[in-house]
Amino acid sequence: MQKTDENKTLNNKIRKLAPEAIETMGELLREPTTPAPTKAQLIGFILERTLGKPDTTIHLTTNGGTIKDSENRLIAIAEEIREEMAVEAESIAEAESEPDNDMEDAYETEDEDTEEDDSAE
Repeated sequence: MQKTDENKTLNNKIRKLAPEAIETMGELLREPTTPAPTKAQLIGFILERTLGKPDTTIHLTTNGGTIKDSENRLIAIAEEIREEMAVEAESIAEAESEPDNDMEDAYETEDEDTEEDDSAE
């Protein structure tokens, strides 16, 4: 119940700020120094809110197969990707769990250098 009250409070705050936000967007559109990409985003935002988003059409080519064939192929591709990611995650986990051999090699080299110095004296 508390979440609903918080949402109502937030919505009321947003509604109170809306006129100022709209005015600011208008000022930015009229300002000559406003970058063109910013103006384009503002125009898109305003048009989508007033006219609604345009319909989206999806063209699907199945290369002579059925939609079910395409669906099965997409599932197979997703499974291949999932397997590749699992193998990659496993190799990363193995690499992280292995001791750092480079550091061990550095210590061994340092010990050998120390032994050589001791024997030279």
